[in-house]
Amino acid sequence: MSIPLLWGEFRRTIRLARSYWLEYASDLLLYTLGFLLLITVFRAASTTYGPQGYLSTLIGYTIWKICASVLADIARIASDEARTGTLEQLFLSSVGSGTVFVGRSMGILLNHGIRGLVLAFLLAVILGILQPVPLFAIIVFGLTLAGACGLGFALAGLVLVYKRIGGALNLLWQMLVFFTGALAPILNPIFGTIAKGLPLTLGITILRAIMIDGKEIGMLWQNGMIPGLLINTAIYMALGVVLFTWGQQRARELGVLAHY
Repeated sequence: MSIPLLWGEFRRTIRLARSYWLEYASDLLLYTLGFLLLITVFRAASTTYGPQGYLSTLIGYTIWKICASVLADIARIASDEARTGTLEQLFLSSVGSGTVFVGRSMGILLNHGIRGLVLAFLLAVILGILQPVPLFAIIVFGLTLAGACGLGFALAGLVLVYKRIGGALNLLWQMLVFFTGALAPILNPIFGTIAKGLPLTLGITILRAIMIDGKEIGMLWQNGMIPGLLINTAIYMALGVVLFTWGQQRARELGVLAHY
């Protein structure tokens, strides 16, 4: 894997992000107001909804915002290249296309990571719930994000072959906010079981257990939550490698890299 190429793709994404600062400022304002409106509705629906509820919702909201955005942008790399007419050249270059995708994904990770953390910090200050984040919570977040990246690469592989999956991406975006317990824990046993198969659910649940309930790593390991997250992340990362590799090979066989 070429380190200079990875660094070049990383810098490319960051420079593009800096060029659209007004869009990002508007995005920050929109999601800040959206969250404040959301908790206002929750407070009206429940008189017991207070600071602990704010923190629970903020954890899920932040994880969803960062991970879903990273997932969607990785999946769109191929379609963006196709629109600019450079997708075929990317695959015909002497450098592996996977390396280019990984480098660009690093920039996407930093871009949305910083934006999501700034959003979380701002909301925590406004609501008076700012608190230290344990190292273990950061590791759990990293594992959750890795699973989301794996699914993003899997979808990128499908984009190479089927070109347009915007509808599927929009549906997945909605599923990740409503069916992972991002806004509130899922109490229905049927939906709860289904939700555990999604890439964000266990990460959000574990982070709430750490940040709100003060659970230790030993307890979370014994009750199966940490092993479950590791397995979930490994499955989505493997799925990403398999589908992205298949998508490249299939697109070459069909001769559709230059078509969109």
